[in-house]
Amino acid sequence: MDRSTWVEIDVSALKHNFSLVSEHAGVPVCAVVKANAYGHGLVIAARAFAREAIMLAVTRIEEARALREAGVDARILILAPVSDPQEAHNLGCEISIGSLYQIAGLPPGARAHLIVDTGMGRLGVKPDEAAAAAQGIAARATLSSIWTHFADAAGPSGKLQLKLFSGITSSLRTVGITVPVHASNSAATLALPDARFDMVRVGTLLYGQDPPGVHAPWTPRDPFAWYARVIAVRTIPSGTPVGYGSEWRAKRPTRVATLPVGYVDGFMLEPTARTESVRESARAAARVAARATGVRESPRAVYFGDKRAPVVGRIGMQLVTVDVDEIPDVMEGTVARIPARRLLVDPVIERVMIGDG
Repeated sequence: MDRSTWVEIDVSALKHNFSLVSEHAGVPVCAVVKANAYGHGLVIAARAFAREAIMLAVTRIEEARALREAGVDARILILAPVSDPQEAHNLGCEISIGSLYQIAGLPPGARAHLIVDTGMGRLGVKPDEAAAAAQGIAARATLSSIWTHFADAAGPSGKLQLKLFSGITSSLRTVGITVPVHASNSAATLALPDARFDMVRVGTLLYGQDPPGVHAPWTPRDPFAWYARVIAVRTIPSGTPVGYGSEWRAKRPTRVATLPVGYVDGFMLEPTARTESVRESARAAARVAARATGVRESPRAVYFGDKRAPVVGRIGMQLVTVDVDEIPDVMEGTVARIPARRLLVDPVIERVMIGDG
């Protein structure tokens, strides 16, 4: 099949990373495949992990439904509460409960996992509600586990959350509530060995990346690579503008190449999840100034092998032009590697499996 742009997912790298995490953790691993498997392809990643993982985890019922429709029959935990617990149960999925109110909607026979909020502040019952919630779930359905989530596992708050959660689970055991417990995301799996409990829930590490604040003591394999084919090569005279707004003009006769990717595809987009603050705004401004003045090299580039081709002009919606003056072997059809935040790469772009695992 002729493709203008595609993402290659190395399944053998996914499985390799899983084995590293599993060996390090020493407990069963729940493979998190939410958000299109962190950009790697929901079904591709789920199938790669399904045989070895104790279960898969997603955030939304739509993700769980897509896995079932693709024939994935592994255990699936939906990490966020759902509006239709009956549908989740019908799909054979396990349901997270984050409030006393949600217990009443549990279908009989459902497998439910109780979330306890120990400091993340998003989901979960309060610590002093944990016993009542656990007993309420057990009276209607199956209480499969009790879990929490770290806000900053590698920071000071991680140890405080762990201490609080350990105390909660200990007190629950004294009243006869003895079910599996789990707390560790990727960062906690590395930074807080005592938080591994009966299972770890890992995403970032499986995809070959370090979580914030901590580095894996192994060398992962990167399973993700985005590519595009050059669709035009031109030599433009000195003074010729390129791109919207004519903001960039050639300072000399320059050979340029155009590729069929742009900002709508996720090229050079940055996540905007940070808090709005004077400090963060100052940091962002400093980064822009450093690149504009040449103090720091701009990340706006693609790669032909190990040769860097910087972007010229504005990045368009689905097209971008790069300087290939010093890469004479680039021609129409030549394949470039496109750097990107993989979570932001358009899920419509085909994920192609490579590697036999």
